[in-house]
Amino acid sequence: MRHVSAAFLTALLLLLANRLALSEEASRGHPGAGRTVSHELVHADRERDYLLHLPEKMEAGRPVPLVIALHGLSMSGKSMEWLTGFSKVSDRHGFAVAYPNGLNRMWRFWERHELGERVLNEPGFVDDVGFLEAMIDELIADGLVDGDRVYVTGHSNGAYMSNRVACSLSDRIAAIAPVAGTMVPALSGATPPRAMPVLYIHGTNDHIVGFDGIDGFTKKKSSLTAEELVDWWAEHNDCLAARDPEPLEDKADDQTRVIRCLHPACEDGAPVVFYRIEGAGHTWPGGALQPQRLLGRTCDDINASEVIWEFFSQHRLPESAVVAQEPNDDRAGEAAGQ
Repeated sequence: MRHVSAAFLTALLLLLANRLALSEEASRGHPGAGRTVSHELVHADRERDYLLHLPEKMEAGRPVPLVIALHGLSMSGKSMEWLTGFSKVSDRHGFAVAYPNGLNRMWRFWERHELGERVLNEPGFVDDVGFLEAMIDELIADGLVDGDRVYVTGHSNGAYMSNRVACSLSDRIAAIAPVAGTMVPALSGATPPRAMPVLYIHGTNDHIVGFDGIDGFTKKKSSLTAEELVDWWAEHNDCLAARDPEPLEDKADDQTRVIRCLHPACEDGAPVVFYRIEGAGHTWPGGALQPQRLLGRTCDDINASEVIWEFFSQHRLPESAVVAQEPNDDRAGEAAGQ
C-alpha cells in the first residue's frame, strides 16, 4: 500500500508540473513573440530571406495583421527595422512586421510578374513580386498572419515597390503606404483591379527622389511627381476632390512642417491620404540614423510608423478583391517595356 501511495503521489506531482509548464507557456504566448528572427525562402530557384518580428503579446493560434516594410536601395531588412522602429510599434499594437531583403539590396519594381516558365527562366529575371507573394503565403500557412490584413510600406526604392505590389497583388494587399518614392511613368499605364487605400509621405526638399519627379542622380524627370502620384491613385480610386490641406501641429524645432491632404469618399472606402512634409528631405519622419548632410532634414512632428499603422488598422481586404492577376500583370509588363 505504501508503494502504491508513493507511485500515486509521483504521478500527481508530474501531472501538476506538466500543467504548470503549460500554464507558463500559455502566459508567454507564441514562442517567437517579441523577437525578430531571420527566415529563408526558396522562390524561383533562388534563396531569398526576410526578417520577421512577432509582437510581444501575440497569442499562439491567433493570426495577427502583417506589415511588410521594404527597404531602400543599397539597404537591407535590418536597416529598415532600425530606420522605422516598426518592431517597437508592432509590440505596442499587436501586429507582425516582415522586413524582406531585396536581391543585391534592391527591389526590381519594373520587372514583369508572370507565372510562366518562359519568363521565370529568362536570364537575369528576378521575380520580386512573386517572392513577396510567396512570403505572404508562407506566413498565412504557418498560422501567423491574417490574410485579410496584409499591408505594404516602403522607403525610396521600397516605396516604388509598394506601388508596384499594389498593382500586381491587389487581391493580397489591403493597403499601402509609400514613403519618399513614387512611380515610373511606364507603370502608370497599369490598371489595378480594385480601389486601394493609400497613405503617401514625401518631403518637398527630397533631392534623391525629387518631389518634382527629378532623379537626384540623372537629374532627369524619371518618375511621377508627388502630386501626380496622388492624383493617379485618387483617379483610380474614383475619389472626390481633395479637402482643403490641413497643416498639422508644428511640434518639433526641425524646420519642417506637415501638411495633410485627404481625398475622401472614394470607391469601396479606399481613401488617398497625402502627407506633404515641407522642408524635409529623403527621410522617414520620426526615423533614426538619417544624416542631414546626405539626406536632408528629418521631420519629427510625426512618427511615420505610428501614422502608417493607424491608417492600416482601419482597412482590411474586401470580399470583392480580385483573385486572378495575370491579365493585369501582362498590361503592367507591356507598359514598362519589358
